[in-house]
Amino acid sequence: MKRKKPEEPKFFQYRIKYNAGSSQSALDNYHYFLACSAKEALSFHITIVEKKKLEMQTLSVEKYNPYSCKWEDKSFILNQEA
Repeated sequence: MKRKKPEEPKFFQYRIKYNAGSSQSALDNYHYFLACSAKEALSFHITIVEKKKLEMQTLSVEKYNPYSCKWEDKSFILNQEA
């Protein structure tokens, strides 16, 4: 009998849109991450924000779909408890 190889987690590209605050709302930027889930990408983003002691607004979380070559909205994760 052949043993099945354990499946490695699949990573996807995520981008998180943010801005420096309500006074800087015209200047939006993105952080890009490779992660297994939107929740994991958001936790990476939060870690960076806390480590650098930044004040910013997180606006959206998107996952890149390599099959359709489009970004899919995953912003519902922002409303869930961490």
